[in-house]
Amino acid sequence: MLDKKDDIFLARWINGELSEDELRDFKSHPDYNHYVKINAGINSLDIRDYDIEKELSFIKSKSATQTKNKNTPIKKLWPYMAVAASIAIIFSIFLYSPKETYTTGYGEQISVALPDGSEMILNAKSIASFDKKSWNDKREVSLTGEAFFKVKKGEKFTVVTNNGNISVLGTQFNVQSQGTFFEVACFEGKVSVQSNSIKKILTPGKGYRSIKNDTDENWSFTSKKPSWTSNTSSFRSVPIKYVFKELEEQYHIKIKTSNIDLETIFTGNFPNNNKEVALRTVFSTLDMDFSISQDGKTVNGIRIEE
Repeated sequence: MLDKKDDIFLARWINGELSEDELRDFKSHPDYNHYVKINAGINSLDIRDYDIEKELSFIKSKSATQTKNKNTPIKKLWPYMAVAASIAIIFSIFLYSPKETYTTGYGEQISVALPDGSEMILNAKSIASFDKKSWNDKREVSLTGEAFFKVKKGEKFTVVTNNGNISVLGTQFNVQSQGTFFEVACFEGKVSVQSNSIKKILTPGKGYRSIKNDTDENWSFTSKKPSWTSNTSSFRSVPIKYVFKELEEQYHIKIKTSNIDLETIFTGNFPNNNKEVALRTVFSTLDMDFSISQDGKTVNGIRIEE
């Protein structure tokens, strides 16, 4: 989410101008709580009233050549300049932290070599960060979104998400943590998953899922790697709203869902490199057709009349 337009995005957040979707996504950012604390500190700044008349008289006594016009901007701008300077200092300290952060856009995947030679592959619209300087002491990655990890053997390796933590020594596993959706699949070695009061040990071919922290599911599979790394998104008995979310992130679209039961369970897959086929595959399971807006950004489901 946070890219070259960080300053504009943060200003909109401070001013309460984010949309519901933007705010929901921002709250899932691994460093959201830090931003909240920074904003709270800014709000606590004590900007006292500035005695313009007193200062103006003092300036006039020092220099009879100064005019009222030259002093007027001081009255208008001084408090705002102080606040702006404080915000700039505080955010610059935060934004230039030693953490290395990687983000992916719509339909994008990137592979990241971690400091110990481990590999992290990020799926679309995901954010991951880690502290390179302290890596030898603590192998830890913060993740929002989805990633596949190939971990070199060594000290404990931990993936931290808003829904729970995943710890391993050396293994291959997939993690998806978006909003209240949390899913972990082990492809090699052993994976320890801790979410609230739940602690699971996963072995190769075993998966764990939690939705809204109130439904837990375990299952088995035979694949050797996540399907999305080969441009196919696969789902097993998940509410259709999470399938729509994945479609939106892969194809940079917005699906209108006012006439769709978002709790409908979906099992299946769709390609990540053909929007028309992907949409037809998903909507056909709902006995629906669809239309795409002229700019290609909005999709409307159309109920098929019997």
